[in-house]
Amino acid sequence: MKLTDAQIKMMQEDLYAELVALLMERWHYPMETALDTLYNSETFSRLQDKNTGLYYQSPGYIYSYLENELTQGSFGV
Repeated sequence: MKLTDAQIKMMQEDLYAELVALLMERWHYPMETALDTLYNSETFSRLQDKNTGLYYQSPGYIYSYLENELTQGSFGV
């Protein structure tokens, strides 16, 4: 079954919310800082690209990439 653009967008937006919550919980960031951190990351850029298929992954899996990016300065794990 092929997902519509609207369904993919909804999945992406749900992931954004989960990732922001994880940044707030694990890094003790206020919401504004968590949003800025996510939106300015390579992880966010890759999540926005439908061709990567990251929107199919769990928030924990994607968070591992974001955490690596924040601690190591690169996207790859």
